[in-house]
Amino acid sequence: MAVHDKSARTSERRGAAPGKASPPTLTGLGPEQVAFLGESAVENVFVQVLCWPTISAAWATLSEAHAAMRSVRGGLSMASAVAGTSWVQDVAPQLSRPLQRELGAAESTLATLIGRLPVRFAIAVVEHEVSQRQGSDAVRYRSLFSGCLTAYDTYLKASSQRAVRVMIAPDQGDAKNDLRSAVYGDMLPHMDGADRLGALELAFWPQGAPPLPMEVTQLAAAAVSRHLREPTLANPLFEVVRAQLAPPSHFHGLGGRTGRR
Repeated sequence: MAVHDKSARTSERRGAAPGKASPPTLTGLGPEQVAFLGESAVENVFVQVLCWPTISAAWATLSEAHAAMRSVRGGLSMASAVAGTSWVQDVAPQLSRPLQRELGAAESTLATLIGRLPVRFAIAVVEHEVSQRQGSDAVRYRSLFSGCLTAYDTYLKASSQRAVRVMIAPDQGDAKNDLRSAVYGDMLPHMDGADRLGALELAFWPQGAPPLPMEVTQLAAAAVSRHLREPTLANPLFEVVRAQLAPPSHFHGLGGRTGRR
Protein backbone atom coordinates (compact mmCIF):
# COMPACT_ATOMS: atom_id res chain seq x y z
CA MET A 1 0.00 0.00 0.00
CA ALA A 2 1.45 3.32 -0.98
CA VAL A 3 1.87 6.21 1.44
CA HIS A 4 -0.61 8.35 -0.50
CA ASP A 5 -3.36 5.74 -0.90
CA LYS A 6 -5.47 7.35 1.86
CA SER A 7 -5.65 10.62 3.69
CA ALA A 8 -4.56 11.21 7.24
CA ARG A 9 -6.36 13.28 9.82
CA THR A 10 -4.15 16.23 10.65
CA SER A 11 -3.80 18.09 13.90
CA GLU A 12 -4.79 21.63 12.99
CA ARG A 13 -2.41 23.82 14.99
CA ARG A 14 -3.54 26.76 12.88
CA GLY A 15 -7.31 26.53 13.09
CA ALA A 16 -9.84 23.72 13.39
CA ALA A 17 -10.13 21.57 16.47
CA PRO A 18 -7.31 19.03 16.81
CA GLY A 19 -7.99 15.40 16.16
CA LYS A 20 -11.15 15.96 14.13
CA ALA A 21 -11.59 14.71 10.58
CA SER A 22 -10.09 17.12 8.08
CA PRO A 23 -9.53 17.25 4.32
CA PRO A 24 -6.66 15.20 2.90
CA THR A 25 -3.31 16.82 3.64
CA LEU A 26 -0.81 14.46 1.99
CA THR A 27 -1.57 15.58 -1.54
CA GLY A 28 1.46 17.26 -3.02
CA LEU A 29 3.91 15.82 -0.51
CA GLY A 30 6.68 13.54 -1.69
CA PRO A 31 7.08 10.19 0.11
CA GLU A 32 10.35 11.45 1.61
CA GLN A 33 8.33 14.13 3.43
CA VAL A 34 6.27 11.63 5.44
CA ALA A 35 7.36 9.87 8.64
CA PHE A 36 5.42 7.49 10.89
CA LEU A 37 4.93 7.03 14.61
CA GLY A 38 4.44 3.58 16.09
CA GLU A 39 3.09 2.93 19.57
CA SER A 40 3.01 0.04 21.99
CA ALA A 41 1.91 -0.18 25.61
CA VAL A 42 2.24 -3.14 27.95
CA GLU A 43 1.16 -2.77 31.55
CA ASN A 44 2.59 0.59 32.63
CA VAL A 45 5.39 0.86 30.06
CA PHE A 46 4.77 2.93 26.94
CA VAL A 47 6.91 2.86 23.81
CA GLN A 48 6.85 5.29 20.90
CA VAL A 49 8.92 4.85 17.74
CA LEU A 50 9.48 7.43 15.02
CA CYS A 51 10.54 6.08 11.64
CA TRP A 52 11.59 8.33 8.77
CA PRO A 53 13.05 7.78 5.29
CA THR A 54 16.64 8.77 4.58
CA ILE A 55 16.12 8.87 0.80
CA SER A 56 13.12 9.68 -1.38
CA ALA A 57 12.75 6.08 -2.58
CA ALA A 58 12.55 4.53 0.89
CA TRP A 59 8.82 3.80 0.97
CA ALA A 60 8.85 2.66 -2.66
CA THR A 61 11.67 0.29 -1.71
CA LEU A 62 9.47 -1.13 1.04
CA SER A 63 6.54 -1.65 -1.33
CA GLU A 64 8.79 -3.33 -3.89
CA ALA A 65 10.39 -5.61 -1.30
CA HIS A 66 7.00 -6.62 0.04
CA ALA A 67 5.67 -7.29 -3.47
CA ALA A 68 8.71 -9.46 -4.18
CA MET A 69 8.12 -11.39 -0.96
CA ARG A 70 4.48 -11.96 -1.92
CA SER A 71 5.56 -13.19 -5.34
CA VAL A 72 8.15 -15.60 -3.98
CA ARG A 73 5.76 -17.03 -1.42
CA GLY A 74 2.78 -17.42 -3.72
CA GLY A 75 0.92 -14.15 -3.06
CA LEU A 76 -1.56 -15.36 -0.47
CA SER A 77 -4.85 -13.49 -0.63
CA MET A 78 -6.49 -11.57 2.21
CA ALA A 79 -9.29 -14.09 2.18
CA SER A 80 -6.90 -16.88 3.17
CA ALA A 81 -5.32 -14.95 6.06
CA VAL A 82 -5.47 -16.52 9.50
CA ALA A 83 -5.69 -13.85 12.19
CA GLY A 84 -4.17 -13.97 15.63
CA THR A 85 -1.72 -16.85 15.22
CA SER A 86 1.36 -14.80 16.12
CA TRP A 87 2.19 -11.40 17.57
CA VAL A 88 3.77 -10.37 14.27
CA GLN A 89 0.57 -11.17 12.42
CA ASP A 90 -1.48 -9.23 14.97
CA VAL A 91 0.69 -6.11 14.72
CA ALA A 92 1.53 -6.15 11.01
CA PRO A 93 -1.06 -8.25 9.15
CA GLN A 94 -0.18 -6.92 5.69
CA LEU A 95 3.56 -7.28 6.05
CA SER A 96 3.29 -10.78 7.49
CA ARG A 97 0.56 -12.09 5.19
CA PRO A 98 2.98 -13.69 2.69
CA LEU A 99 4.62 -15.48 5.64
CA GLN A 100 1.56 -17.04 7.24
CA ARG A 101 2.57 -20.47 6.00
CA GLU A 102 5.95 -20.09 7.71
CA LEU A 103 5.24 -17.95 10.75
CA GLY A 104 8.19 -19.46 12.60
CA ALA A 105 10.47 -17.53 10.26
CA ALA A 106 8.38 -14.38 10.09
CA GLU A 107 10.38 -12.38 12.65
CA SER A 108 13.75 -13.05 11.05
CA THR A 109 12.41 -12.57 7.51
CA LEU A 110 10.80 -9.23 8.32
CA ALA A 111 13.88 -8.19 10.28
CA THR A 112 15.95 -8.77 7.14
CA LEU A 113 13.47 -6.77 5.05
CA ILE A 114 13.46 -3.85 7.49
CA GLY A 115 17.22 -3.96 7.90
CA ARG A 116 17.63 -3.28 4.18
CA LEU A 117 15.35 -0.24 4.17
CA PRO A 118 16.91 3.25 3.96
CA VAL A 119 15.18 4.40 7.15
CA ARG A 120 16.14 5.40 10.66
CA PHE A 121 14.36 5.03 13.99
CA ALA A 122 14.09 6.99 17.21
CA ILE A 123 12.69 5.41 20.37
CA ALA A 124 11.18 6.89 23.49
CA VAL A 125 10.17 4.81 26.50
CA VAL A 126 8.12 6.04 29.46
CA GLU A 127 7.17 4.16 32.59
CA HIS A 128 3.83 5.39 33.90
CA GLU A 129 2.99 4.67 37.52
CA VAL A 130 -0.48 3.23 38.00
CA SER A 131 -1.09 5.66 40.86
CA GLN A 132 -0.56 8.69 38.59
CA ARG A 133 -3.84 10.27 37.50
CA GLN A 134 -4.34 13.97 36.97
CA GLY A 135 -2.42 15.23 33.96
CA SER A 136 -0.44 12.02 33.62
CA ASP A 137 -1.53 11.32 30.04
CA ALA A 138 -0.38 14.75 28.90
CA VAL A 139 2.96 14.33 30.68
CA ARG A 140 3.45 10.93 29.07
CA TYR A 141 2.64 12.23 25.59
CA ARG A 142 5.05 15.11 26.08
CA SER A 143 7.85 12.77 27.17
CA LEU A 144 7.29 10.41 24.26
CA PHE A 145 7.16 13.18 21.66
CA SER A 146 10.18 14.90 23.17
CA GLY A 147 12.24 11.73 23.26
CA CYS A 148 11.65 10.85 19.62
CA LEU A 149 11.92 14.39 18.27
CA THR A 150 15.10 15.19 20.20
CA ALA A 151 16.78 12.20 18.57
CA TYR A 152 15.34 13.14 15.18
CA ASP A 153 16.55 16.72 15.50
CA THR A 154 20.04 15.52 16.39
CA TYR A 155 19.99 13.40 13.24
CA LEU A 156 18.87 16.35 11.12
CA LYS A 157 21.58 18.57 12.55
CA ALA A 158 24.32 16.00 11.93
CA SER A 159 23.13 15.06 8.43
CA SER A 160 22.17 18.57 7.28
CA GLN A 161 18.85 17.16 6.06
CA ARG A 162 15.50 18.90 6.22
CA ALA A 163 12.70 17.64 8.43
CA VAL A 164 9.80 15.72 6.97
CA ARG A 165 6.57 17.68 6.63
CA VAL A 166 4.21 15.33 8.45
CA MET A 167 4.45 12.43 10.86
CA ILE A 168 1.48 10.11 10.99
CA ALA A 169 0.41 8.40 14.20
CA PRO A 170 -2.18 5.67 14.79
CA ASP A 171 -5.66 7.01 15.49
CA GLN A 172 -6.68 6.67 19.15
CA GLY A 173 -10.07 8.34 18.90
CA ASP A 174 -10.97 12.02 18.98
CA ALA A 175 -10.44 12.61 22.71
CA LYS A 176 -6.91 11.20 22.80
CA ASN A 177 -6.07 12.73 19.43
CA ASP A 178 -7.18 16.11 20.79
CA LEU A 179 -4.90 15.76 23.80
CA ARG A 180 -1.93 14.54 21.77
CA SER A 181 -2.40 17.40 19.31
CA ALA A 182 -2.58 19.97 22.10
CA VAL A 183 0.51 18.60 23.83
CA TYR A 184 2.44 18.44 20.57
CA GLY A 185 1.43 21.93 19.48
CA ASP A 186 2.43 23.37 22.84
CA MET A 187 5.74 21.50 23.06
CA LEU A 188 7.16 21.87 19.55
CA PRO A 189 7.90 25.64 19.55
CA HIS A 190 9.90 25.26 22.77
CA MET A 191 12.21 22.47 21.63
CA ASP A 192 15.88 23.22 21.04
CA GLY A 193 15.46 22.22 17.40
CA ALA A 194 12.28 24.21 16.80
CA ASP A 195 13.90 26.02 13.87
CA ARG A 196 14.38 22.67 12.12
CA LEU A 197 11.17 20.97 13.30
CA GLY A 198 8.74 23.90 13.33
CA ALA A 199 6.91 22.96 10.12
CA LEU A 200 6.44 19.32 11.14
CA GLU A 201 2.73 18.50 11.41
CA LEU A 202 1.21 15.68 13.44
CA ALA A 203 -1.51 13.65 11.69
CA PHE A 204 -3.61 10.64 12.62
CA TRP A 205 -4.28 7.74 10.27
CA PRO A 206 -8.02 6.97 10.11
CA GLN A 207 -9.40 3.57 10.98
CA GLY A 208 -8.74 0.89 8.40
CA ALA A 209 -5.73 -0.75 6.83
CA PRO A 210 -2.64 1.41 7.40
CA PRO A 211 0.12 1.95 4.85
CA LEU A 212 3.06 -0.45 4.99
CA PRO A 213 5.44 2.10 6.58
CA MET A 214 3.08 2.43 9.54
CA GLU A 215 3.06 -1.34 9.97
CA VAL A 216 6.87 -1.29 9.97
CA THR A 217 6.82 1.34 12.71
CA GLN A 218 4.18 -0.45 14.75
CA LEU A 219 6.20 -3.64 14.43
CA ALA A 220 9.29 -1.79 15.66
CA ALA A 221 7.42 -0.46 18.70
CA ALA A 222 6.04 -3.90 19.54
CA ALA A 223 9.51 -5.44 19.20
CA VAL A 224 10.91 -2.90 21.65
CA SER A 225 8.09 -3.67 24.11
CA ARG A 226 8.85 -7.37 23.85
CA HIS A 227 12.51 -6.69 24.52
CA LEU A 228 11.65 -4.64 27.61
CA ARG A 229 9.55 -7.51 28.98
CA GLU A 230 11.86 -10.35 28.02
CA PRO A 231 15.36 -9.00 27.25
CA THR A 232 17.00 -12.43 27.15
CA LEU A 233 14.79 -13.85 24.40
CA ALA A 234 15.88 -13.78 20.75
CA ASN A 235 14.34 -10.72 19.14
CA PRO A 236 15.67 -10.15 15.62
CA LEU A 237 13.24 -7.30 14.95
CA PHE A 238 14.46 -5.41 18.00
CA GLU A 239 18.08 -5.98 16.97
CA VAL A 240 17.54 -4.53 13.52
CA VAL A 241 15.67 -1.53 14.93
CA ARG A 242 18.46 -0.92 17.40
CA ALA A 243 21.02 -1.09 14.58
CA GLN A 244 19.14 1.68 12.76
CA LEU A 245 18.62 3.99 15.74
CA ALA A 246 19.41 7.66 15.40
CA PRO A 247 21.29 8.47 18.62
CA PRO A 248 20.67 9.74 21.14
CA SER A 249 17.42 7.87 21.52
CA HIS A 250 15.61 7.86 24.86
CA PHE A 251 15.81 4.11 25.21
CA HIS A 252 16.76 3.35 28.77
CA GLY A 253 16.57 0.62 31.40
CA LEU A 254 13.31 0.32 33.29
CA GLY A 255 13.47 -1.49 36.60
CA GLY A 256 16.14 -3.85 35.35
CA ARG A 257 13.88 -5.25 32.67
CA THR A 258 15.74 -3.83 29.69
CA GLY A 259 18.74 -5.54 28.27
CA ARG A 260 21.87 -3.99 26.89
CA ARG A 261 21.64 -0.80 24.87
